[in-house]
Amino acid sequence: MIESSDVFAIADAGSERIGYGFIRSWTEDNGTRVFLVDGYIAPAFRRRGLGTSLMIWLERNAVDLARSVGNSEYVVLGGNASSVQPDKRALLERFDFKHVFTQIEMRLATEPDERLLPTEYSLRDITVNDAEKLIDLTGAVWAGRDFFTMHTVDGFRGWLSRSQLDLFQVAEDAIGIVGFVASSRSGAVAEIEDVQVHPRAQRKGIATSLVSQNITRLRDLGVEEIRLNTEAHDPAGARSLYEKLGFELHREYLRFRKPLREN
Repeated sequence: MIESSDVFAIADAGSERIGYGFIRSWTEDNGTRVFLVDGYIAPAFRRRGLGTSLMIWLERNAVDLARSVGNSEYVVLGGNASSVQPDKRALLERFDFKHVFTQIEMRLATEPDERLLPTEYSLRDITVNDAEKLIDLTGAVWAGRDFFTMHTVDGFRGWLSRSQLDLFQVAEDAIGIVGFVASSRSGAVAEIEDVQVHPRAQRKGIATSLVSQNITRLRDLGVEEIRLNTEAHDPAGARSLYEKLGFELHREYLRFRKPLREN
């Protein structure tokens, strides 16, 4: 969860805005405090040293922010670059950032067969009142994983209240919620935002059913393109699941980090 977001630099050439930079910060569940530095320089103004100057400025401000916050076991700078941004990756590497993991965007290329839930489970739409149960489910799924920050209940409830809940479904058994899928749609394009299945109910076809039925619902609404993001290294088997359902790699998003200070 983003705890703060600040724009620290805007560069102009006369009356023309040519770039900007910002810092976002949050604390991960393992105590790591992250200060993500990011920015943009318009193509016509690149290769003039502006990106380097912007990075120096952002790092300097990130250090000041880190000193003002304190109280973290470990503080790092973060940086992002996609597979179509080689210049940005090169800039991060010149500043000694190291690639630590990769997120990927996948797009549905072939239609999966719709799979029903096993008979002991039922499917229903999510409501805002499910927030606490979904937080508990997410915590069980992501416990001990690196690079993870749990939403607060209020944050999760806010997400639900702003979302298209007709595209959010939960799977339940006699004990309670065992999984959910969440999507969003803008015209003919949709994104599957999240898929979770409780460890006690994994490897029973629940995720396959949730995703395939969600795809059917999206297609019924006229969606032509369906996307999702997941971890490239596939620690929990999500990428493999999506590939079996017909999703293909579209783009990689590389995540970089370097220590700011160690306590």
